[in-house]
Amino acid sequence: MKNVLELTDNFELGKKKLCAKNKKFCSLVYQIGLVDHQISDLNFEVLLKIIINQQLSNHVADVIFLRLKNRISGSEHIEPQKLIDCDNNDLRELGISFSKISFMKDISEKIINSPNLIKSWENLENQEAITEIQKLKGFGPWSASIILLYMGRMDIFPYNDATLQKAYNMIYEKKLSKNLSEINWAKPYRSILARYLWKWVDNGMIPLHN
Repeated sequence: MKNVLELTDNFELGKKKLCAKNKKFCSLVYQIGLVDHQISDLNFEVLLKIIINQQLSNHVADVIFLRLKNRISGSEHIEPQKLIDCDNNDLRELGISFSKISFMKDISEKIINSPNLIKSWENLENQEAITEIQKLKGFGPWSASIILLYMGRMDIFPYNDATLQKAYNMIYEKKLSKNLSEINWAKPYRSILARYLWKWVDNGMIPLHN
């Protein structure tokens, strides 16, 4: 995994290159300023959060995850075996669908049986990693892309993310196609574009000044 200094250098270099290529992105950076781009510790709890977050707002997902943590354990971290031992109906009362409960228990078993599962993704190319992650129950293209963003990958843009689709359409006045050809200009720094679009929405979608 990249260290913090290397990631920061790459992020700042990528941001400058994208600004030189695209005036609207430059306006986005000028309005927003800095965005969080630090590598997050990818662990079992993060995988649970990603499952919970599917088709939910970040706020709602955070509330449900906190309920889960309070219900399962008073300790600092959720242990896979403790989640497996939880009654499905009790978990459903926390606001987690039965399908997501199934996904969460499946990844719990995978982590117990393969403790180095997450680490095994680090040395794979983006598409290889996405393919491997999608072999897990409940992890589709969006979830796999989010995991790679957590790992500090610089050229990830989750096509299936509704917020990114909306933000791009509003700023650039065009829709994104599935092959993302419209943002070829942002390669190999599409993760930077994604982070700024998300932040723009979080900040209230204030119109840009050209």
